[in-house]
Parts: sequence; structure tokens; C-alpha cells
Amino acid sequence: MKNMKKILTITAMVLVTGFVFAQDVPNEPGNFRFGLKITPSINWLKPDGNIISANGASMKFGGGLIIEYRLAKVVSFQTGLQIDMSGGKVIYNNGVNLSTPNSNSVSYVYNTLDDNIQKYNAPHDSASSARYQLNSRSYNINYITIPLSFKLKTKEIGSLTYFGQFGVNNSFRWKATAKDEVQKITASGLGISETKSKVDVTSDVSLYTASLNIGLGAEMNLSGSTSLTFGISYLSGFINVVKNNSDYLERKANDANGHPLFTAMPQQIKSNAIVLTVGVLF
Repeated sequence: MKNMKKILTITAMVLVTGFVFAQDVPNEPGNFRFGLKITPSINWLKPDGNIISANGASMKFGGGLIIEYRLAKVVSFQTGLQIDMSGGKVIYNNGVNLSTPNSNSVSYVYNTLDDNIQKYNAPHDSASSARYQLNSRSYNINYITIPLSFKLKTKEIGSLTYFGQFGVNNSFRWKATAKDEVQKITASGLGISETKSKVDVTSDVSLYTASLNIGLGAEMNLSGSTSLTFGISYLSGFINVVKNNSDYLERKANDANGHPLFTAMPQQIKSNAIVLTVGVLF
């Protein structure tokens, strides 16, 4: 709730500031600009805590609509609507021996009838499901994003106009899948490594997340009001992209005597990305 209040406050400040600026600028033709963009990116996840660790970056892709309103000659307010593909890779630091004191093990129940995971505390049929230790996961999350940002431009230098941009990307989860590296847990220990692909983890990913967006770029006029725009930006997420306590992952934590305690897996993971933007403004 505290993070949501912060986002609402930032959004309100951006909109109010935009309104104040707009009062000083006549609503002349050309103040509004529309465009399209594509956004290839390098994405990675930054977990908090000792059980989950980062495990590399992933190439993603996105794109959508640009809406830009000029507040002054060198200042514009930019928003739009876009589809973003996000994600990254994490590794779970499981204990080597499941019975070792003070060790952790992260697992889930996989149902072979529907090829999906079950809630960790739900009853399951041993004939059609089995428990697997989760060793690593690669997230693939699709978002619908509404960016809110200010764009500060220079005067035209040669054939280019340079700009800096800062704001907040508000992202709403659409669908999420995962590719998991797992080992079956049996009475005699762990089985061989297996891969579970396209595991539906939509319900275990937060509905809303947000990222600070800081970038640099340039525009090149093509003809009339039409310009080619390109830039690079850094996205730093500040809201957990997954649920604080998983509905599907179970944590087994052994005490000093080796006695197990089973709980929902606590998880804190933030999203980061470097994004290349190429688009056309009309």
C-alpha cells in the first residue's frame, strides 16, 4: 500500500505540473504529437535475500503508441500505451542435503494432467502429481504499460534535436510464464535434472509494478512535423514483481536440529532493464 501511495502521488504531481505548464502555452496545432515505437531491451531481475539470486539477463521486445504534448519550446509531457515483454533469470539456493540443519529447499507440486503447478497448500493426487525441487527459473512476463515522463529537448543542432527524459513506467501484468529447472523429490532423495517449460505463473506475479525511467536520445526531422526518434533508457523497478509470499512455491527450512518447517516461499524481486527505443513521431 505504501508503494501504491507513492506511485499515485508521483502520477498526480506529473499530471498537475503538466496542467500548470499547459496554461502558459496556447493550444496551437502541433502541440500534440503521436507516434509509434519499438523497444528491444535487455532485462534482468534483482532479488532480495539469501534464498533467491540473480542468474543472468534476457533479451526482450516491446512497442506501442507515443502521445506527446508540448508544454514549452524545450519541454514536453509524454505518455502512451505499450506492450512490454519483461523478465529475467533467478536461481534458488537450495541445500545440498534436504535434511541438513539450517538448510532451505524451494519446491512445488506439478500436476501431469494439466501440465501445471498447484498451490502449495492444496491437496493433490499422488497418482497424477509429484513434488519437485525448484533450482532455477526464467521468467517471461507480458505487461501493458502506461509511461508518464517529461522530455527536455535542446534546440536543433545540425539535423538533430537531443533530449533527456525521466519519469515512471506504470505496468499492469497481462500474462506470465516460466521455464524451470527442477529435480523430482522422492523418498530416496532427488532425481535427475528436468526442464518444465511454459509453466503458467500469472497468478504468482504482481498485478501492478512500476519502474523509474531515465533516458537520453535524439530526434531527426524527416519532413514537416514527422521525425525519427531514437534513444536509450534505464528502467529501475521499485515495486516487487512477484507476490510477497508465493501461492505456489513452498519453502522447507530446517532448524538447528534438522526439524523441517514448511511455509509459503517469501520473495522480493525487482525488475531492471536497458531499453533501446526507435520510433516515428508525426
